[in-house]
Order: sequence, then structure tokens, then C-alpha cells
Amino acid sequence: MAHIPGTVFRSEATAPWHVRFMSGTHEVSTGRSVHEYLADGELYLTLIHPDDHPGFTQTFSQALAERRPYVAEYRVLHCDGSWHWARQHARGVYAEDATILFVDGVIFDISAERREQERVRKLANALPVAVYQSRLDENDRPRMLYISDAIEQLTGYSAQAVMADLLILFSRIHPKDLPGFVAADAQAFHARAEFAQEVRFFRADGQERWMSVKSSPYTTEDGEIAYQGFMEDITERKLAEERVRASESFLQQIFDTSNVAIFLVNPQGIITRANRKMAQMFGCTIEQLTGAPYVSLVDPVERQAGHRKMLALLASDIDSVNLERLYLRHDGKTFWGNLTGKRFNGSDGTEYGLIGVIMDVSERRRAEEEVRNLAFYDPLTNLPNRRLLLDHLQTCIDASTRNGLYGALIFIDLDNFKTLNDSLGHDVGDQLLRAVAGRLQSVVRKGDTVARLGGDEFVVVLGSLDASALIAARMANGVGLKIIEQMNSPYELQHNAVRSTPSLGIALFRGNESNIDELLKHADLAMYQAKTGGRNTLRFFDPEMQERINARALIESELYDAMEKRQFLVYLQPQVNIYGDCIGAEALVRWNHPVKGIISPTQFIAISEETGQIRAIGHWVLYEAMRLQRRWQANIATRDIVVAINISARQFHLASFVNEIEQLLESTGADPSRLQFELTESVLLNDADDAIAKMLAMQALGIGFALDDFGTGYSSLAYLKRLPLRQMKIDQSFVRDILSDPNDLAICRSIIVLAASLGLHVIAEGVETREQWELLRAEGCEEAQGFLFAGPMPEDEFVRWLDVGA
Repeated sequence: MAHIPGTVFRSEATAPWHVRFMSGTHEVSTGRSVHEYLADGELYLTLIHPDDHPGFTQTFSQALAERRPYVAEYRVLHCDGSWHWARQHARGVYAEDATILFVDGVIFDISAERREQERVRKLANALPVAVYQSRLDENDRPRMLYISDAIEQLTGYSAQAVMADLLILFSRIHPKDLPGFVAADAQAFHARAEFAQEVRFFRADGQERWMSVKSSPYTTEDGEIAYQGFMEDITERKLAEERVRASESFLQQIFDTSNVAIFLVNPQGIITRANRKMAQMFGCTIEQLTGAPYVSLVDPVERQAGHRKMLALLASDIDSVNLERLYLRHDGKTFWGNLTGKRFNGSDGTEYGLIGVIMDVSERRRAEEEVRNLAFYDPLTNLPNRRLLLDHLQTCIDASTRNGLYGALIFIDLDNFKTLNDSLGHDVGDQLLRAVAGRLQSVVRKGDTVARLGGDEFVVVLGSLDASALIAARMANGVGLKIIEQMNSPYELQHNAVRSTPSLGIALFRGNESNIDELLKHADLAMYQAKTGGRNTLRFFDPEMQERINARALIESELYDAMEKRQFLVYLQPQVNIYGDCIGAEALVRWNHPVKGIISPTQFIAISEETGQIRAIGHWVLYEAMRLQRRWQANIATRDIVVAINISARQFHLASFVNEIEQLLESTGADPSRLQFELTESVLLNDADDAIAKMLAMQALGIGFALDDFGTGYSSLAYLKRLPLRQMKIDQSFVRDILSDPNDLAICRSIIVLAASLGLHVIAEGVETREQWELLRAEGCEEAQGFLFAGPMPEDEFVRWLDVGA
């Protein structure tokens, strides 16, 4: 044992494999005293690196189970605090009855060997070639023993992938080169001869490269024959060789087969050689070209200047030229050609003049002209774009300055276009925009301008209407009403009858009373007034509108103070069942303005949506509503009431929204089973998959969901059946006239039936009369809210309302 450069050991054969014997005084891989291991039989196993321990244990256990020796390599903690590499050779010792008695083995410190392997690996990876070692297995199939990381740069496959399956490289050899490569490889291996092949190889990305593979045989430690060699990318060398082979016939091949005009001119500018394509291009014979001055091919307007430039080029040190000029055919017609010229020298360095290539670029020049035109037109509708619109508008303003007549700018926006685009697809949306463009052009006069600003925004410019503002306004109003009439007719798009309505804003102009930016802003503001006025209508810009805009801006600025000064309140509106019991309360925000008093959300929610303040307001409402629900848990009259909370689109589509809800539930102690989030269809349609994922996550917390304002947007049963809903709400716009409008009654009845078929509760909002409620109950609606029962009120009033017998 004294001659063995390792530590011989004997251990138990079952866990925890106590060490019973170790040779020498110190174990070689850890440097620790043998007595330490004999005193603590489990010590050695605890020193094995955590990452290597599972693999070592598996190798050990599997070998003993299969009654075979094993070799394991692993890291072990040395007594100096560093990690050493160890190799363990061991086998089980068995009794006559095949019972395993113990394990005998020897441990070697292979740290120096590993360091040398790492040094060699780094050296191999630094080379511009992939170094490898390989051999044949028992079935004469090639097996890779080692390959450097450079193989990934050469082939696109990692060293690990190649080690796992060498055939991955064979499969990428060009099919025409593979048989010869395989035959040469087998022949070299069996003859123990050197191997060298050059093959075409397809990288992982599909790129074809040339590879050189060379190897030499050597004998391994176990006496087997293996090969060591390298793989090198020789594509550039192969390409260079190909260029050399092709150089002798280069000019002849180009002249005979080229689809571009090629010619040679001597230092005096005389054509000495021309190909067939050049003769075709200029409409003459090769003989007519040969001997003619090059400048005779140039258009006469440029001929003299072109001749001077040619001689100057030949006399200068400039190596090449690239320019476009107008050439003259023999029939007198002209064309644009691109001339690329380069000095042409013989193999002995003699300068022969210039080799030139002419390409007919007339079509490209025409295309460029079309591109310049496209810069002023919208590619989807072929209408003037913003740039050309501004030009036409300025022309109308200038004309108005001269003739004193009013003009009008009509700003047109399609109502609910985004929802339609998302639900029916962008192809249908594009078709609709083209159809709208056609209808707008059919309405206006020949000299008027119809332009597309982008998205679903269009502009019509009406020039020279009348000297009277009133008459001009009537004329613009007439055109606007025609536009609305035209655009209200259904569009047949991909076998779908699609309806789209417009909102129009009209601003009059005369002379330089308003600049273009102000005029566009005025029309845009008027359009938004049409939006807020119910859509599918038109509005004129006037000073009163400006006052309302200023008031809106004031509200926007005061909203920031409202959050900081805690001016918001949560009001509650009861929700009742058919027995008159209060089963829920919708949390509604109110603004307690220090001067104006209680402000309805209709006056500030839309503004907060646009400015982004809705996120902070919405978070506050959630927090307060959950705190309220926590308080209600202690009151027998309120503990079972479900608190409904409206969730805005900006809130819901935050990536962190679910986490926000989890944190609020934890901080407030609210009962999620007594919370219900109300979502509108537009919120859910924006990204249905994301919406459903969030809803499911919150449903798992216990929160319920109601679909608010159902039927007021682009409803889709395809997504509706996928939503984890608890309730559907009938919008008050359908309830308001349910007694007098059969269409509203039919809609309410359909929603009730649909909810029942989907297993959902249905609640009607905006119930104001007993007759409305009785009709809804008769149709199967079991829940309602509205002023018939109670309006929104503060919490203390709500509790008193409950006490007096809701």
C-alpha cells in the first residue's frame, strides 16, 4: 500500500457508509488525519461538494446494486479551506451467499490533473479551430471523447450537444460529400492512418460553409485506438481558390452572359470592347459601339461636360466612379443609366483604361418619383396625408385672405373604432377605413380636400363657402350631415354587416384670423364635444366651448389637490333582491370639493382616465371599500352584504394589479368572498387572455366579478363564456325606457335569458319606478339597484337606511 499514490479505504456498504479503515496517516484529497475519519465514520461524505454529492451517491448506490466496480470524480473540501478534485475507484466485497459485506477502494487527489485539463481546455478554446478526441464504440459507431468550445462558433452547435450526439455533425455534411467522408473516416480508423477531408457543411442556422477535418491516431491508456484532430472553417480559402480558378475566364464569361451593359474604354475614352447587352441597350450593333467615343452615348445636353469628366478621371488617381446620367439610344430616345466604372489593369500592371457597367435605372427612377408622391398620400386610403393636408389648408387660407370668403375644417373621428378593430380584426378595420375614405370623397365637392391624419381620424377642408359666417356655417353643416348620413349606412366587410358612426367637429376660418395649428385644435375640440354629446353627431367650435374647455382644465389641476387633501368620499348605493333584502352595495366615489360641494364622478372620472389619475383614485377607492367591508364584518346587519367596486381599464391592465389586490386584502383584513369587482366589456376586450388570467387569479382569492354595462359595446359570446363571472348588469340605458320602448324590453329580456343560461346572477341598474321593477321581476330579473330603493349615500346613512328596514 505504501507505493499507491492514494488512500486505500474500507467502508460499510450501507448508509451512512461509515469508514472502517484508511491507509497512511492522512487522507490524500482532504489532507485530514486518518484518525479523524476513523473517529467519525461519516465525516468524509460531509466534505463532498454539495453540487457533486447527489451524483456521487447515485454512482455509488447504482454500482453496488449492479455488483460492479465504479469510478467517481468529485470535489472535496481540503483542510486548508480549498476545494480539491478527487477520484475514487471502488468495488463491493461480497460473502459467499452474495451478501455485500463492505466496500474497498482507493482515493486519489487529481487536482493537479484537473488544473492541467483546464489549462489545455482554455488553450484549445482559444484556437481558431475546434480540437477533438474521438474513438469507435463497441458497435463501431463514432463517439466523441472531447471537443473544444470552438465547435459552437464553427457550427452553431455547442460542445455539450456534440458530445451527447456526434451524429449531429454528420447529419449537417452536404449530402454529396457525406458518403466519401464516412468511407474515408472508416478506412483511416481501421488502417490506423491519418485522416483528412474537406467537406461542405451546413451550420445550425442553415449557412453553408467549407470545413477541413484532420486527425491522427493515438493509443489510449487502456490500449484502445483513438483519434485526436481538429476541425477548421476553410470557406474563405475555398472562395479564394474559386476566384483564382475563375479569374482567367472572368471577363469572357461576364461579357457573354451578363444582363447589364459592360464595356472597356482606353485612356483616350474610346470604347474598345462591348457586350451584347450593351448593344441591345443602345439599339445598335457591337461593331457600331466598338471604336466610338464613350461620350457619344451621353445625352447631348451633358455630352461636353461628360467628356471632360471622363478624361479627368482617366488622368487622375481616382480608382472608381459611380454616377447616374441620361443616355441617348440610336433611335434618339433617352434613358437613365447607372454607370459604375473602375480602372482596369492587366496582370503585368499595364493600365488598359476603364471597365464600365451600365444598368438601366429608368424604372427605379420612376419608382422613386412614385415614392416621393407617396410621401404626400396615405398608403392605406390613397388620401392626402397630414403633410399634404397642411399644404392644401394653407392654400385655402391664403385664398380666403384674398377673396374674403369663409372656409371650414371638418375633423372626423370614427366612434368605437378601436373596439371594432380589436373584436373583428385589423384586416376588417383597414377595409372600413378605405370604405370611409370612399364615402367621404363622394360627399364633398371636386375642389375640396379629404385627408387622413392617421388611425381613424379624417379631415375635410371646404374652401370658398360664403362671405357670411352664418351662411358658411349652414353650408358646412349640410356637408357634415351628408357625411353622417353616408357613414351611417352599414358596410359589407368580409361578409359582415358592420356599422360605424362618426363624430364631427367643425371650425370655420377666414383669412389669417387663425393659424393652422389653432384651426386644427379648434376642430379637434369640437369633435370631442360631439363625442361627449352622444356621438354620431357634429359640433361647431365656439367661445362657449372654450369656456367649457377651461373649466375642464381647472378640474384636471384640482384633481391633484383632491388626492393630496383627501377630498374624495365613498358613497354606497344599495342592491336589493326580489324580497327587498339588501344583498349588496356598490361603492361609488364622490368628490367633496371645498367650494363646489359634492361633485358627481361624471364630471371628473373621464378626465382622470385621460390623465392617468384614475390609478391613484381607483387604488384609494379599493382601499376604503375594503376597510369598510372589514368594519362591516362585526355588524350582523352588514356582514353578509357584498361590496361592489368599479375597476377602471388603467387599473386592471397594470401588470401588478393582482399583487396590489393581494396586498390590500392582507392590509385591510377584508373578506374577499364579500367583494365583487365590476368590469366593463371594453376593459375585457382589450386583451381577453390577459383579462381572464387575472380574473382567475383573483377568483382563486375569493373575489367575484360582474360584467358592467353589458350590451352597450361590442359584445362577444365567444369571450363571454370564458369569463369567470358571478353576475351580469343590465345597463340603465336599457332600463330607462323599458316600459315604452319594445326594443329596450327585448334587450333586457335577452340579457336575463343569457345570464340564466350561463348560470349567472343578473341585476338591473337605474330602476326608478315600481312599474319598471315589477316588469323586470316578471321577466326573471332577481336583483336591482336604483333610486326606487335608494340613491348613493355615505356609510352612516347607508347603515341607518338598513336599520329602518330596507
